[in-house]
Amino acid sequence: MNAKERMEAAINLRPVNKVPNAPFTEAPVCNYFGSTFKAALLEGPEMFKAHMKSLEEFKFDWVMLGMGFIGGIIPEALDCQVKYPEDVFPIIEKTSIFSMADVERIAKNNMFTKRMDSFLEGVRLLKKELKDEVPIACEYISPFTIATRLRGTNEIMMDMYDNPELVHALQEAVVPLDIAMGKALIDAGVDYIFYGADMECPILLSPKHYKEFVHEPTTKVCNELSRLGARVLPHMCGDIVKTGIVDLLLEMDIHGIMPGNLTQEKVLDIRELKEKVKDRICIFDNINPNGPLLIGKPGEVAKETLVHLNRAKGMNGYIFSTAGTSSPFTPKENYLAMDREVANFQWE
Repeated sequence: MNAKERMEAAINLRPVNKVPNAPFTEAPVCNYFGSTFKAALLEGPEMFKAHMKSLEEFKFDWVMLGMGFIGGIIPEALDCQVKYPEDVFPIIEKTSIFSMADVERIAKNNMFTKRMDSFLEGVRLLKKELKDEVPIACEYISPFTIATRLRGTNEIMMDMYDNPELVHALQEAVVPLDIAMGKALIDAGVDYIFYGADMECPILLSPKHYKEFVHEPTTKVCNELSRLGARVLPHMCGDIVKTGIVDLLLEMDIHGIMPGNLTQEKVLDIRELKEKVKDRICIFDNINPNGPLLIGKPGEVAKETLVHLNRAKGMNGYIFSTAGTSSPFTPKENYLAMDREVANFQWE
């Protein structure tokens, strides 16, 4: 099996020849192999070079992109003022939504800026070189998470109580823009949309607010991206099992669930998630990117990786991953230690 075949087999709950290895790699990859961190995140030819070098060394089962896309390119295209430092993720310095009139204005924006075009160029370059043997994944965000970028997190949380009409109207305006960007990614060569639900997770929103504000617009986008041919993979931190959010995720046309952290130190037990979803859908593992992987030694990383792999042994539809974005400052020797354990693990 090549990487594409292995990932597709796992997503379709079929046997694999070894553990599919798909951690959230972009930030370390850009730091290890980029001419600069900023260039590897955002500029097509530099993205291409960094990720091809990464595949030579790590041989992951996907190429993962998108942090600059969701953190800078999308907000900037929707009139936020964004700063692009050389060595860290983009920073939103000024939001763009202050009234209903602003919502009406951004609904007419052209999302396809020069930065967007450069990012899509990187996807196309990778797709051409990889010849459909290694899938390309791109991080994506829901209308609600885009709304928090444009309005501000504190403001949108207060709006749910004081100005719910604005929250609904802003997401309604964003839905067609979100779909248009997703279609452009798919057309450029993205296979997997991993839907980073960073602002609507149970750590921040109650299930009641999720149902009232998030579920409908997110479902519209996920279902349409799936219809257009992408494999849609929601990623969400918090206890998605006990809160019942996983049941809402399963109402959408999705192809896998990527659980995240419960706290800075603790992740959701994937056995608990597996018991809930059974063989209805593929699940990704969630080794903590803030634990030994970031602050430990290679031996500690190897030990923790084996704990996760052994816990998952025998599962149908399992893909090894991290619980979220790895820090760009993750020691390379730790990433190599994790990669070796996954590559050498005797799955059968």
